[in-house]
Amino acid sequence: MSDVILFHHAQGLTEGVRQFAEDLRAAGHRVTVPDLYAGQSFPTVAEGVAHAQEIGFDTILERGRQAVEGLPENLVYAGFSLGAMPAQMLAQARAGANGALLIHGCVPASEFGDGSWPRGVPLQIHAMERDPYFVDGGDLEAARELVGKVHGARLFLYPGDQHLFADRSLPSYEEGAARLLLQRVLVFLALVGRQEPEHGDGDLKLLEQFLDLQRQTMLAKTAGLDRDAMAQRLPSSTLSLGGLLYHLALVEESWMEVQFLGSELPEPWSEVDFGADPEWEFRTGAELDPEAVRQRYREACERSRQVVTQASGPDQFSAKPHFDGRPFSLRWVLLHLIEETARHIGHADLLREAIDGSVGE
Repeated sequence: MSDVILFHHAQGLTEGVRQFAEDLRAAGHRVTVPDLYAGQSFPTVAEGVAHAQEIGFDTILERGRQAVEGLPENLVYAGFSLGAMPAQMLAQARAGANGALLIHGCVPASEFGDGSWPRGVPLQIHAMERDPYFVDGGDLEAARELVGKVHGARLFLYPGDQHLFADRSLPSYEEGAARLLLQRVLVFLALVGRQEPEHGDGDLKLLEQFLDLQRQTMLAKTAGLDRDAMAQRLPSSTLSLGGLLYHLALVEESWMEVQFLGSELPEPWSEVDFGADPEWEFRTGAELDPEAVRQRYREACERSRQVVTQASGPDQFSAKPHFDGRPFSLRWVLLHLIEETARHIGHADLLREAIDGSVGE
């Protein structure tokens, strides 16, 4: 989960901007949407820009600063077009930024402070490749220069010439491009919202934290995807994101609950003849509702955490033996789950990049 502040474009706080914020909230993120125009909105970009010029861009930036007063430092700053200015300014100048999403707009980094980008702050920029406001206004040049400076930053250019194509309340809305943009934004937010392991924690706690980091990463790789995308495969492979996530739910339940704790194998796994159909969960996961698969995995992970909490310590042995006939320790199974999950994240990296170009750990 990430904390996001979303600044509106030149036409004001439209229903489309509000709906975009709701899409982010539906994915579990906390989103603040300030009104930089004090309730005013405008029917065209030109009229909105004229209003911004009348009140002054410095006023827009100052209202952006005021909007984050009282909010935590570790925000993701997002902005549509005009709103990209305060988003970029705060990402560059306010300490502790978790990331920046500049949508339909970008200005030279030199506009703010010393022109540097804070180390470790991820960045995405989205626009249409023939958007006259973005291309002719110098935003494209600024975006390319900024992406060239920031390690791992991405500039996504979509086919078309519409400016505010992600605002579904405007005539410029382009559904296909907007859907793809949202997918990429959701995986970006899921990845920056991960919790890194703490330094200096004890053996068991550190293992739990590293495993949770892998779990969060795997879920992030599926963020924003529908059934078709979750079922997508690469040539010569049967793997899909839906299948991988369903498989990892089985891995959590079978190792932590069944093998370590001694519980019975739950449905649907108990009804499957894995000897006759060893790929059942990989195939079936691609056919299920994506949110149902995500929820099965989340619940399996949460029950695994409870098993760890209730254990006597990392040296506690399993109720059932390993395949070689010997019991294994809690420490061993946590390391195994880290290895298994991380290995499948590598598969998920390739699948997600093939779906919409989203990359990153």
